[in-house]
Amino acid sequence: MKNTRIVLADDQLLVRAGIRALLETLPGYVVEAECADGHQAIAEIARCKPDVVLLDIAMPGPSGIEVARMLRQRDPAMRILILSSIDRREIVEQALDAGVDGYLLKDFILDELQQALSAVLSGQAFLSPKISAITRSAASNDSGREERLTARQTEILRLVAYGKTTKEIARELGISPKTVEFHRARLMQRIGVHDVTGLTRFAVQNGLVS
Repeated sequence: MKNTRIVLADDQLLVRAGIRALLETLPGYVVEAECADGHQAIAEIARCKPDVVLLDIAMPGPSGIEVARMLRQRDPAMRILILSSIDRREIVEQALDAGVDGYLLKDFILDELQQALSAVLSGQAFLSPKISAITRSAASNDSGREERLTARQTEILRLVAYGKTTKEIARELGISPKTVEFHRARLMQRIGVHDVTGLTRFAVQNGLVS
């Protein structure tokens, strides 16, 4: 069976060592490279072409969010999991807007790490339970459900509702069609609809289109 290849980026040596030790207890995972800053992460990811990238946010050089945004533009299929101690809603929203597949707080237990990896590798989103609770609470306090969407998601939702195709949206926003599909799938998951009609209805109900 083919191993899942991982690049791990965190500026703290002890944190990297701890995460690597945990990963080595899980069958089928191998850490191809460790990185201490954003520039090194970009270089090692290009060299190793891993199956999944584990990124800290607060690193020297480009932050984990900036690295994720760069990676998502270059390779929409790349699986990206944030590992961070930051649980502020605005930071989580920025990470999701950058296109990460999951956000795992660093106080995780081994089972959570395994669940997060399995989820993102199978194309699903993963949020730590605390992060999910924060986003749900924030959403319930919003005056309109559209406020809990990121700026990029709102942009794409509006264009979908206006009947633009994936290629037209990609061209207008200067991103790849696969990135559009990625965000559209996230939109459906977040709003709780299953097709473009549902997205359009939501946009109309929330005043995003006239």
